[in-house]
Amino acid sequence: MGIDKPDDRQGMTKADLVEAVYERHGGLTKDEAAEIVDTILKTVKTSLRRGRTVRIKNFGTFEVTARPGRVGVNPVSGEKIFIRPHKGLSFRPARRLMDVMVPRKRES
Repeated sequence: MGIDKPDDRQGMTKADLVEAVYERHGGLTKDEAAEIVDTILKTVKTSLRRGRTVRIKNFGTFEVTARPGRVGVNPVSGEKIFIRPHKGLSFRPARRLMDVMVPRKRES
């Protein structure tokens, strides 16, 4: 199972990540590969929960952002409601990731 399947529209799952780590590093068992993936994801979650920005070189930046309170509209009743201030999560892709997704035209 490779990770570059352009016809796969279901997206990538955690199991796919474990499989990719397992295939890439032949000396690991699948359980060890799963532990590595779990550790990485838990570390990212813990850092974000503590309000820390997570930067992954050539991939992107995850950041907790403060969202101000605002007035919204209940789509069912049309009633105006107040949406309390809360924290959100934003992701900014690195330029390298964007270049892989949408290659830029080079000027000649």
